[in-house]
Amino acid sequence: MATFRPDQENSVYIGQGAQLTGELRADDIIVVDGAFDGEIFCNHLIVGPTGVVKGKIIVSSAEISGQVSAEITAKQLMSVRATGRVEGSWDCGAIEVARGAVLNGSANVAETTGAKPREVPAPRRIEPPMIEEEHDERDAVAAIAAPLGARRLTKLNLRVPRRSVG
Repeated sequence: MATFRPDQENSVYIGQGAQLTGELRADDIIVVDGAFDGEIFCNHLIVGPTGVVKGKIIVSSAEISGQVSAEITAKQLMSVRATGRVEGSWDCGAIEVARGAVLNGSANVAETTGAKPREVPAPRRIEPPMIEEEHDERDAVAAIAAPLGARRLTKLNLRVPRRSVG
């Protein structure tokens, strides 16, 4: 993540206690330690622990330690720190969430920038096949792997009940 220097060009700093409304644009970094209500457009957004942002955010990356209630588009990475609270909807290339952070809303996360979001298939119940003693382990693996589609099993432990012949 980028670090903010007060003397850095093309950056905006909203200090603790300040309250702004409107539209903010910066080529580099916007740091919010106060309160902002409106639209933010920048390369990197940092919302400090005392920062509060409401509205719409479009950035390359965001680091959130405060409160955000917004529609967020982070093209690369959105990091939510332990003190962060995010509400609304967010669309990001990747998300990093620390233990203790609060997320409430809807998300669309792609594996890489520009990639389509992953679709997670609905879970299916797979009934285990009935295995008799005369079948060898390869037949059992094939019987279990067939319903799984193209997945390849790397290790499988089977327990076959033994019948005593008396």
